Amino acid sequence: MDIDLEHPAERIWRALTEEKLLSQWLELPGFAPVGEAEVTGVEGQRRLAMLWGNDEVSTRLVWELASTPDGATLTLRQSCVYGEWEDGEREEVRAAYDSVLHERLPAILDWLAFQEVDLNAPMPGSPAEPATQVIPFVAPVDRRRGRGRLLMALSTAALVFVAIVAVAALTGGGDEEPAASPQTGGPEPAVGTTAPAGVAGLGTGAPSPSQSASPSASPTPSRAPTTAPTRESTTAPAGQAVLGADYETSQQRLLGYEGTVTVSNTGKAAASSWTVKITLRDGARVTDAEGATFQQDDRTVLFSGGSLGASDTARFTFQVSGALEAGPAACEVGGKPCS
Repeated sequence: MDIDLEHPAERIWRALTEEKLLSQWLELPGFAPVGEAEVTGVEGQRRLAMLWGNDEVSTRLVWELASTPDGATLTLRQSCVYGEWEDGEREEVRAAYDSVLHERLPAILDWLAFQEVDLNAPMPGSPAEPATQVIPFVAPVDRRRGRGRLLMALSTAALVFVAIVAVAALTGGGDEEPAASPQTGGPEPAVGTTAPAGVAGLGTGAPSPSQSASPSASPTPSRAPTTAPTRESTTAPAGQAVLGADYETSQQRLLGYEGTVTVSNTGKAAASSWTVKITLRDGARVTDAEGATFQQDDRTVLFSGGSLGASDTARFTFQVSGALEAGPAACEVGGKPCS
């Protein structure tokens, strides 16, 4: 069989020789699986010979690649080494290969091509970057004059700094108001300060006779402080939301799948919002989601939803493309893995 592919031979060779890629497209439904496989010959990236065998028949396969102006031509030759195909079975094998080579293989090659796209490259038709760059002309500077200007600038900066420090020293503390006394509301007395003898009102030691309290004032009896019980000691703590999630691959297809996540709140209080973190495998991306909003950063996708009452559940589905394997690498909610 010959098939013309609009892909370079190097990319097709990867699909033929990388085990992870080969297992995704080279599958012949309805036929006994290959029990043993052996590579018997390789010529550059142009020719690959293999032996396939199982309990029923053993065959020899030869893949050959030839570059064309539009891509490459892939030729497959397969013949029996021992055992034989019946005429009807031979036609069934050919029909299976026709589906595989015209549908599954091009899908893998398209996916590989997408991985090689440079998203930062300019779009077709956009103006090209100028081939030359204009460098502005800068006149040469006299080193002696430049050194003199530098010394002058440094001297000026030093004088300004000294002036600022002097002004701060002269005015420092003038704008600060004394702290209020916690008992009288007046200025807080300075520690260790005593008024000179004969000068009233300047010291912070014993008050003068004119400042003493009136003898008619009755002293307020002291009372032992009482502490009111706090709410925490008499009230049980409020309930909390406890979030969990279950993941399921609800649908699988070629180079993609559909995932379903059920978020549950088993706590005694409602959650104002919820977020499920999905970590995809290499090359995969989310194309759509229902039941949640999502934001993707490389392999990490955050799915978010609104409030979730106690004992309630929320479900969302999301579509993934470009995945060689069904299912994400990880799923978690609130730092806990999904079930």
